[in-house]
Amino acid sequence: MADTKEQAAEAQQTFFRVTDNVPEEAWYWAALGSIGVSAMLKLAGKDDWAIFVGQWPPTFLLFGLYHRLVRPSRR
Repeated sequence: MADTKEQAAEAQQTFFRVTDNVPEEAWYWAALGSIGVSAMLKLAGKDDWAIFVGQWPPTFLLFGLYHRLVRPSRR
C-alpha cells in the first residue's frame, strides 16, 4: 500500500514538473484550438477525426483547473 502511495506521489510530482512550465492560459487556448480543429475536420467531412479531436477540450480544461486548484500559489 505504501508503495502505491509513493508511486502516486511520484506521478504527481512528474505532472507538476511538466505543467509548471506551461502558462495557465495555454490550457485554455489549447481547448479553444482543439474546438476549432474539430470544426474544421467536420467541415472537411472527416467525422471520425472531428469527434476524436472534439473530445480533447474537456481534458485541457481539466488540466488547467486541476493545476490551478492544487497549485494556487503558482499563478
